[in-house]
Amino acid sequence: MRSSKIALALLMAFSASAILFAAARPRAANALARHYLYSRSRKFFRHARSGGTSNLPAVIFWAWERPEDLRFLTPDQAGVAFLAKTIYLQPPSTDPTDSSPSFIVRPRLEPLRIAVGTPLIAVIRMETPALPRLSSLQQNQSALHAFTYSDAQRALLASEIAGTQSVSGVSAIQIDFDAPSSAHPFYTALLQDVRGQLPPTLPLSITALASWCIGDPWLGQLPPGTIDEAVPMLFRMGPDAGNVAKFLHSGDDFPVAACRGSLGLSTDETLSNDLLTAGSKFSTFHPREKRVYVFAPRSWTQSAAKTILQELQP
Repeated sequence: MRSSKIALALLMAFSASAILFAAARPRAANALARHYLYSRSRKFFRHARSGGTSNLPAVIFWAWERPEDLRFLTPDQAGVAFLAKTIYLQPPSTDPTDSSPSFIVRPRLEPLRIAVGTPLIAVIRMETPALPRLSSLQQNQSALHAFTYSDAQRALLASEIAGTQSVSGVSAIQIDFDAPSSAHPFYTALLQDVRGQLPPTLPLSITALASWCIGDPWLGQLPPGTIDEAVPMLFRMGPDAGNVAKFLHSGDDFPVAACRGSLGLSTDETLSNDLLTAGSKFSTFHPREKRVYVFAPRSWTQSAAKTILQELQP
């Protein structure tokens, strides 16, 4: 009886403390609650889900167009997202019946070495045609025309992207495209075309400008099931860097649901290094609670990868 009274008193004291904390620091309390609920849901979904990105590793190294030897990684440590090809979009034909390719493909030319069984993600980088120097009005009109591809031309592009699934060992496909606002309708349709050519069990990932995850509504308006994740690119952000850092410090998670499960970071930027640290001050963006894609400006070394893994893995 006495132990029951003590337990009840402790519970009441804890509840009162929690109420006072929430009243005094509501933002911190909300962030703590989200952190707890996200941790619990992440543990559940990793076991309960059979589709989506649940089977992808928690740490993934980007291997860009350069010689990469990642054989020091074991399959249970991390995955590798390698640049499989670069697609250069060409100005579309004015003939709506023209079904000829509206792009040029440059395959990966540099060697990639990995250990057998390492999870692989094939990355397709898309580049837009350069616009000529014109007046603002002419630039806007030219930009709108630049993405008025016919359905047949877009279908060819989707097939080129989806065909990457045939690469041996590929566990997912990722599209890297910094689509300008004028390209959002085109990109939306293209993503749906690609999704339709992939088996339901093969995840479709995209990289996302940080602004898409914070304030731009287009990504959140994609039809359900189009993509399995959008990786917020929190490096090379240019003029947006200050606003993004301020948002990250606010304790709020990204408004766009597709952006909440992963982070894209680089080893050579201060913000990324802060987020890559196990003792990170970003409560909502704790790196061990999200899938982390890591970019390096030079070829990966075993020591550099080991440092990342020591920070991100328990």
